[in-house]
Amino acid sequence: MSQTFLLEPDIIAANENVMPDLNSDLVLAKNFLKQQSAATGDSLYDHLVDIVQKILSQKPPDVVDNFEHYSWAVKQEKFKPNFDLLHDIYTSPPQLNLVRSMDEMFRLVASKAEKMEDMGEEEQELDLGEEDNFKPRITDILDNNYYFKQGGYGLPDSECYAISIALVMLGIKEPVATIRFFGKIFGRTANYYVAETDLTMEELDRRIREFELKDMPGEGEGEGETREQGQEEEDLVGEGEGKEPVSKEPVQPKLPPEPMVTWQPPPPIPVERPGQGVNKKVYYVCNNPGEPWVCLPDLTPDHIRVARNTVRVMTGDLDAEVLTFPPFEGTERHYLRAQIARIAAATSVSPQGFYTFGSGEEEEDLDMEEGAGDMDFNLNPFYQGHALKDLLDTNLTYWVHHGRHILKQGRTIWWNPNVEMEEGLEEEDVDEGPPPVPPETGPSLFSPLSEDARIEGLSPWSTRISSILTPEKALVIIRSNIWPGAVAYATAGKRSECMYVGWGLKFQPPNFSPLQLPYPQDEYPIGPEVMEMADPTFADEEAYRIAHLPPPPPPEIMGEGEGFGEEEDLED
Repeated sequence: MSQTFLLEPDIIAANENVMPDLNSDLVLAKNFLKQQSAATGDSLYDHLVDIVQKILSQKPPDVVDNFEHYSWAVKQEKFKPNFDLLHDIYTSPPQLNLVRSMDEMFRLVASKAEKMEDMGEEEQELDLGEEDNFKPRITDILDNNYYFKQGGYGLPDSECYAISIALVMLGIKEPVATIRFFGKIFGRTANYYVAETDLTMEELDRRIREFELKDMPGEGEGEGETREQGQEEEDLVGEGEGKEPVSKEPVQPKLPPEPMVTWQPPPPIPVERPGQGVNKKVYYVCNNPGEPWVCLPDLTPDHIRVARNTVRVMTGDLDAEVLTFPPFEGTERHYLRAQIARIAAATSVSPQGFYTFGSGEEEEDLDMEEGAGDMDFNLNPFYQGHALKDLLDTNLTYWVHHGRHILKQGRTIWWNPNVEMEEGLEEEDVDEGPPPVPPETGPSLFSPLSEDARIEGLSPWSTRISSILTPEKALVIIRSNIWPGAVAYATAGKRSECMYVGWGLKFQPPNFSPLQLPYPQDEYPIGPEVMEMADPTFADEEAYRIAHLPPPPPPEIMGEGEGFGEEEDLED
C-alpha cells in the first residue's frame, strides 16, 4: 500500500528559502563589489564601470591582451586633481566660423532676392533707371565649371556653388559693373579666391580723381620750407656780424674732402591710372566663400618688375611681409596683385574672332602715347565658332591672346624716360641731351598663340579634346605650360572661357637663380692716401733719416778776399 507523507507548513517554508533566487543573488553580488577599499575609498564595481566605458569609447583591438593596461590607465586618471577643468572646456571646430559666415552670406543673398521679387517690374525699372549698374553682370561659373570638368579640370560642385553665391554677395556690397571668377591661388595656410571686376562709371571717376590729386603737388608745400631755411640763414648771419668766433678747442687736422655721389637714380616710371593698362581690371580676393571680399590695390611698375625676379609661395595672409631681393615695396597683397596681372596678361586666351575691338578700329591706327591703344574689346556678336579640328591644331593659329602684353617697364603702354630730361634742358642743349631711347614693343592685342616663345624646346601650350567617342558634344581644352594651372576651353559653338587654379608661380626650366648683389661702388679714388701700406722697419727709418739729412756747410778758403782785391788794384 502506498503511504502518503504530509509535510507540515514550517517544513515547506524552510524548503522554499533554500531554493535559489536570481534577483537576490545579483543584489548580493553587486553589494559585494561595491565594498569600498579602506585605503583609497574606491570600489571594484566603479572601477569595472570605468574600464568598460573606456574600452567601448576607444574600441581598441586585442582588448583581452591589453586589459591590465587599461585598468592601470583608469587608476592613473583618478590621480588628477578635481579642479582641472580643461576636460570641460568646449572647443568649437574650425569649420564653425566658416559655416556662420556662409550662413550670413546665404541670408543676405536670399533677402536681396526676396526684395527683388516683392518689387514689381515697373519699380525695378525705375530703380534701375536711377542707378545704371544696380545689378552687375555676373559670369555663370556653374555653367563654365561644367565644361571645365568635361575636360578634366574645374572645381567641386559644392565649392563652385558657394563661389557663385559669394560673387552675388560681391555684386551687392561693392560698386562693380561686371564680375568674373578669375581662379583660385593656393597658399601655405589659406587659399585665395580671386574675382575679376569692372567698376561702375561713378566709382571709376572717383578713383581717377583721387589718383590725379595724388600726382598734383600741394600748393605752397615747398614755400614754407624755403622761408624757414632763409630765416635761419639770416639769423646766423646777423649773429656773426662784427664778431669773430673765438674757439678754445684745438685746431683739428684738415681732412680730405668727402666723396661726391655721382650716381643718379633713373627717373621714376609713372603709374598707370585706374581703368588703364595693368590697372584696367579691379580684383577682389577672399580666403573662403562667405568671408568679406578684399579689394587689391593698384599696381606700380616696380611691383611687376620685382615680381618677375622673385619666386615666392603665397601664405594666405594679405599683410604678410615679402622678403626678397631685389626688395619688394609692399606686402603680400601687392605681390598677389602683381602675380595676377602677369597671369592674366599671359593666359587670357580665346578662339580667333571670339572678341572684337570695342572702338571698331585697329590698334595701329590709334595713338599709343595718349592711352588710346589700351582700348576695350567686346564679345563678337557675329562669331560662329571654329571646328574642333582647327582648335586642336598644334600650330595654335586659331587661338589668340585677349590680354594686353606687359612691357619690361611694368606698363602696357610705353613711357619715354627722356621726356622729363628734355623738358628741363634749354633749347641750345637739346642736341647735347641724352640719346633717345628706343620704345619697347610687344605682341599686339589678339596676336595668335603661334607667336609665343618656346622655353628650351617646350611648347608653351598643349591642346586636347574632351572625348573622341562623342565628337558632336566634345570640346577642346588648352593648357598653359608656362603658367601651370591656367586652362581654357572652347566648344564648336559660341562658348569659351579661361580660368586659373594653381600656386601662382611661373615654370622655371632649369632652376631659379636669384639676382646677384651689385658690386660696391668706390668710396674714394684709388691713391696713396687711402691705400694700405706695410709699416717700415727700424733699418728703413734709419736709412730714410740719413738720406734726408741736410747737406754740410762748405769750408771757408783763406786769402780768397785779398787776392781778389789786389787784382782790382792792378786793373785800376
